[in-house]
Amino acid sequence: MYKNLANTLFVGKNLIFLTSCHSTNQEAYDILGKSTVPDGTIVITEDQTAGRGQMGNTWESERGKNLTFSLILRPKFLKASQQFMLNMSVSLGITDWLLRFRPEFTIKWPNDIYFLDRKVSGILIQNQLKKQGMDTSIVGIGLNINQQEFSIPQATSLTAITGETFGLQNCLEELAGYLEQRYLQLRGGGSGLHEDYMSRLYRFNEEHLFESEGYFRGRIIAVKPDGTILIKTAGGLRSFQFKEVAYVI
Repeated sequence: MYKNLANTLFVGKNLIFLTSCHSTNQEAYDILGKSTVPDGTIVITEDQTAGRGQMGNTWESERGKNLTFSLILRPKFLKASQQFMLNMSVSLGITDWLLRFRPEFTIKWPNDIYFLDRKVSGILIQNQLKKQGMDTSIVGIGLNINQQEFSIPQATSLTAITGETFGLQNCLEELAGYLEQRYLQLRGGGSGLHEDYMSRLYRFNEEHLFESEGYFRGRIIAVKPDGTILIKTAGGLRSFQFKEVAYVI
């Protein structure tokens, strides 16, 4: 059972707890269709049975072990072309918190969170647009905290990394504060977000194998503010949008 957060300005001040649900993003979407909730509302569960990730993937989470929640935001100050700025803000907020424990956390483009070569957190942001601007965003976050066994070998958790066990309410309180700080930075113009995102980018400027209609080797040299990734290859510079290229681990 989670309680409303007390140590933030607005993130989590209104908290909707569900004992179990298929997807907190879907629950948040349904709630928005029925009522008006405050900016910063969190929909959270201890048992998400069909969590969704990027590219149609599912998010595996053991009951009562991890943080699985959705944050409802209204970033109406952003243009539709600036949607990736919200991705950067959320990714940085999560890593701001995780970096207190170990320095090896990075952001795998576009917004997975890794510890070395293992995934510790996934983010799914669903935006609703109005004309040329942003209206409402549902930010789904799955963050492995106390789970120790996974069916996917490249997954890990904070307890597996540190050897400690964590209180989930306290983790949520702390994480929400960092998410709020980065969101306020975004709302204030976003200065420094792109630079911070690049400084934490997984496999930045390292030669690795990628897949996009075949395999190729290259180095990530930039991610544009709109989310386009630039990879330098022997045959020249290539650019990709979401879902057009995959890392080969």
